[in-house]
Amino acid sequence: MMKTFARILALTLVAVMLCGTLAACGGVPSGEYYAGDKDTTKSYTLYSFSGSKVTFSTYVLGEKIDSATLEGKYKVDGDEIIFTWIDANGKETTDTKAFAKNEDGTLKIGLLTYTKIEK
Repeated sequence: MMKTFARILALTLVAVMLCGTLAACGGVPSGEYYAGDKDTTKSYTLYSFSGSKVTFSTYVLGEKIDSATLEGKYKVDGDEIIFTWIDANGKETTDTKAFAKNEDGTLKIGLLTYTKIEK
């Protein structure tokens, strides 16, 4: 009787941990998301997410502004996204913004809504 209870308890704990892990991964973005006008003025900002790495770029009239490009890593913590940007000297800066993954596939980062670029 005790062995059966221990097995059921162990399987239940594994199932709960697996569900928690899968739920935590659900809000993590991947791919490229932009906010602004990619078509007419070609002026927009772009987040590129890959694994735990992120690049933030700014484009004006279709030209990438290198001085406004940031690279680093990120993590999603509930309704916040925490960026850790690394400058050319290796110094880290942390930036926390409001975050939501919308049902239509867009991301809300801070005050802006970013649309995924489909390839």
